[in-house]
Amino acid sequence: MKAINDMMEGVPKENRSDFEWTMFFGIWGFVLIALPALYMTIKSTQDKKQIIQNQTYQTATIVHVKKVFKSRASILYIRFYYQYSYQGKIFSDYRDYKYQRYFVHFTEDKWKYVEGRQFPVILSSEEPSKNSILMFWSDFSQYSLPFPDSLKWSEEVFYNQ
Repeated sequence: MKAINDMMEGVPKENRSDFEWTMFFGIWGFVLIALPALYMTIKSTQDKKQIIQNQTYQTATIVHVKKVFKSRASILYIRFYYQYSYQGKIFSDYRDYKYQRYFVHFTEDKWKYVEGRQFPVILSSEEPSKNSILMFWSDFSQYSLPFPDSLKWSEEVFYNQ
């Protein structure tokens, strides 16, 4: 309570009510934005933990690639749709990657080189819908796995190297 009183010290008496409402909505606005982000982080960590504890590998096929704009800031992502099979059941999923300076050479004319290609997917044997496709160095490093030589071709397509 002392901290709030200290903050109110420089505010004129006639403006204190407005200041209090501004503080109230500012704090609740932050909480309402932070809670979903915190939930998504915790869920992602739990999913990754379950994948690591019950890991198995399959081969995923890229079915489709498209551009996706996320958030109000219109941040550009590239979305890779893929399918894999586990114990006779087919699963479909997608993975978004931010379109950053290293990804700018992966233009739409190169998408055809990736569609229909196969990449490893790590998944939970207990809940096979929890998965992560492994396409880039960073994907493999998240699971402390080495980047395979069989995917060296992808560096030229994605990074123009």
